[in-house]
Amino acid sequence: MKITYIHHSSFCVELEKNILLFDYFEGDLPKFDKNKKLYVFVSHNHSDHFSPVVFDLRANYKNIKYILSDDIKVKKEEDIYFVKENETVYLDEMKIETLKSTDLGVAFIITVEGKTIYHAGDLNWWHWEGEIDSENKKMEKMYKHEIEKIKDRYFDIAFVPLDSRQGKYFYLGFDEFMRNTNTKLAFPMHCCGDYSLVDKLSKMEESKDYKDRIIHVNEINREFDIK
Repeated sequence: MKITYIHHSSFCVELEKNILLFDYFEGDLPKFDKNKKLYVFVSHNHSDHFSPVVFDLRANYKNIKYILSDDIKVKKEEDIYFVKENETVYLDEMKIETLKSTDLGVAFIITVEGKTIYHAGDLNWWHWEGEIDSENKKMEKMYKHEIEKIKDRYFDIAFVPLDSRQGKYFYLGFDEFMRNTNTKLAFPMHCCGDYSLVDKLSKMEESKDYKDRIIHVNEINREFDIK
């Protein structure tokens, strides 16, 4: 399995028969094997997770399908599949599950080729400095409710937000996810360009039980070969 970090929350996962592209909106893409099936996942319509440029991929890749959160308002076509929160759908040889985002859209759980992959989209514990206490508590409750649905589940790979804009609370969602799931390898994302957060979290007491399972994402277009 080869994973390419493209930009922000966008990753490409290349398996033996299938390629999964998550939340692409800009940046250099790898050259995909045209003999493989290409699935493009979009968690919601925010401009840092979605751009209509994804549909330009049709010109070069005929074996392509799009799995879009239903908040994305584009015309339904034969290769487009809309999903909503808290549902399970089957597409080809793939199982797709969704969770409700604490912001907009969905998080994805993909099971394919014997692997289970989690991509959070904007599902995160969005605790903000300066926000009123009741709103932060509401966000905590919402996030924990979603994570409870996947408690103790195994994920081969997880892509989870680690957002620098949250100040000292940057790690809350990532930590809650790792403590409550059995995740083999976790890729931080949505770092807003501050890759130092990965090292910072790894040195914190909170991460002592899972720090060796955090992948140090620190530059765009970096490739990771996962055995």
